[in-house]
Amino acid sequence: MSGYDDRKMKELADRLVAMSPEPPPFPEEVTVTQRESSKPRPIFVFAGAALVVLILAAIPILLSRGGGEVDPAVTTTTAPQTTTQPEVTPTTEPATTTSQPTTTSVPTTTTTTAVATEPRGVIVFLTQTPENSFLGNPALVPFFATAQALPDDSDTLAALRLLTADELFLPEGFDTAIPDPVEVVSVTRADQVVTVDMNEAFLDGAGGLLADFTMLNQLIFTAGDGEEISEVLFTVGGAPVTVFGSEGLDLSQPVGRDAFLDQLNPVNVDSAASGSGDAPLVISGFANVFEATVSLEVLDTGGNVAHEDFTTATCGTGCWGFYSFNIDYPFTGGETIRVFWHSAEDGSPADVVRIPVTWGDDAAWDFLSQPGTP
Repeated sequence: MSGYDDRKMKELADRLVAMSPEPPPFPEEVTVTQRESSKPRPIFVFAGAALVVLILAAIPILLSRGGGEVDPAVTTTTAPQTTTQPEVTPTTEPATTTSQPTTTSVPTTTTTTAVATEPRGVIVFLTQTPENSFLGNPALVPFFATAQALPDDSDTLAALRLLTADELFLPEGFDTAIPDPVEVVSVTRADQVVTVDMNEAFLDGAGGLLADFTMLNQLIFTAGDGEEISEVLFTVGGAPVTVFGSEGLDLSQPVGRDAFLDQLNPVNVDSAASGSGDAPLVISGFANVFEATVSLEVLDTGGNVAHEDFTTATCGTGCWGFYSFNIDYPFTGGETIRVFWHSAEDGSPADVVRIPVTWGDDAAWDFLSQPGTP
């Protein structure tokens, strides 16, 4: 080492020794410590020499760095800023993707409800108050009609839904005993029995005993044809009906067309008065009249009797029988048919049922168009 370096190290060692604190003096050694202040102990000399060696080793390192200082704050402050930023990006991306499935579900509902209906030819039974009635019971008369039905609907379901429609326009002189709130829910068939599931309003009936029977007869005759479907079982919510209408009728068993005949007019019709071409018009029905004799008249568009006939039912004078007419008459449309029996007292027409005739290829009553328009 040069002389300059030796001097520097000596100055540095003196400064370190001067800066080191003196040990606290013990009372009994005050005199000894003061006496030896000019002559340092060997242990302190050894510690000071070691410290000097360490300092001498550190001086070249400090000198090689040029006396520069490193600021640790720069490293520590930037590190948290880099780690916190990536956490913001993942949280915002899922919010955008979750909103898209909601919009795609709306068109699906719209397409399922927009199923096209198709016109279906059906027969529905309406009621009429007969002329010169002895009992005052309503008569049943069928009409050939066009119903709008879904592709999977049966003819029975289409006919019953038309019959129970809220806005049903009826021909003049005809009525229905089915209240507006009553609706048909579904129709299923097993063998010759058709199950008609109704809504809750069906249980209230039509507002009176005779009206209840008339309502049931309309539904039974419209739902069953007497051959392929011979009986009807009424249910509400899938359960058989045990209490129906004003008198609490039990309908838990299937019922046929003959169940409530005694609450109808003695003369009824079960074939629609419509046709086309040169074929005879067939008018058939059931009656319970004196000597089973049923009469028929055809009135032209002017109201004049243009054709008359009579036939014998399969039973009469206290029992119900079936009758049928084959009418060979040049119908053009707009004629009226009268079916009745002659009173045993004076021979006058009794319990007369009047039927409007529709004729042509598209002959059907449009119950959903304007009132009174065939």
